Amino acid sequence: MEGKRFLAAAALLLFCAAAISLVLAAKPGFEPETTVRRVDRLGLIALVRAGERLVAAGERGRILVSRDSGATWQVASTPTYNTLTSLTFVDAKTGFATGHQGVLLRTVDGGESWQQVALGGKEKPALFAVRVEGSRGIAVGAYGAYFESTDGGATWTPRRILDNDFDRHLTGLAACGRDCLVIAGEAGTIVRSEDGGATWQRVTSPYEGSFFGAAGLEDGSSIVFGMRGHAFRSLDRGQTWQPIELARYTGALQGATVDNNGSIVLTGADGFVATSVDGGRTFATGALPGRPTISALLPVAGRVLLAGPAGLRWAEPAH
Repeated sequence: MEGKRFLAAAALLLFCAAAISLVLAAKPGFEPETTVRRVDRLGLIALVRAGERLVAAGERGRILVSRDSGATWQVASTPTYNTLTSLTFVDAKTGFATGHQGVLLRTVDGGESWQQVALGGKEKPALFAVRVEGSRGIAVGAYGAYFESTDGGATWTPRRILDNDFDRHLTGLAACGRDCLVIAGEAGTIVRSEDGGATWQRVTSPYEGSFFGAAGLEDGSSIVFGMRGHAFRSLDRGQTWQPIELARYTGALQGATVDNNGSIVLTGADGFVATSVDGGRTFATGALPGRPTISALLPVAGRVLLAGPAGLRWAEPAH
């Protein structure tokens, strides 16, 4: 049991850092450059769209912003050098980023500048996912960490949503329909809420290995994914889960991108890409040239922008 727990924790660490060395601590007085010319040399984990901007985040607390569809990138002002693990935007201006050492950042200018949001409590766990909708916000992380906000993400309070001795890492957070939320995590953890996060219940998991993320689609279906190519889909608001066939892929699934048209792309190690245009019922799989580890993927103007340990790069899907 301890051996399995160790392997799961090790795999989770690889996911959270996306193979980026965590010893790249900045030297005292370090100031990042204003413009990054070699975006292929900066380890990045998250990549999202904020209105007309593209925003990426990763090692050393770096957040990059592009106003020209990825042609050039500028370094945003951030108050941390800790590795950042996720990005989400409520609208074109307001966004949030999570990171190690209890880092939770907020922007109100489309990602140009970021401020640390204070977390209640003494613990400063690594945070892996955040979601804000209306006045309610939720952030989850290591060892069962759960923080909630009732003022749109301005302030946050810690809370235990399961047993007091629950200490599994929570890595993914997604919608599963109206007022329905699902959290995925270490050792097959799946919990769901039918009331927007007011109460939570454990769900019988279809898999004992760790999940690295979750994604919700417009039709109310949801997907969890993680170790060894395991991904599952729920059509009943997160109550039961069915396996997703991914052509016998056995690598780590590390990211999910949901498009406005309902298509979803899962990405992972060895350049793996799985695309569904039918709400996650079926996936077409392939590998990108060079087989890079892909932490996040974003379609941009007919091309594909990738983020990962090797930085940002453009690629065309393999056919």
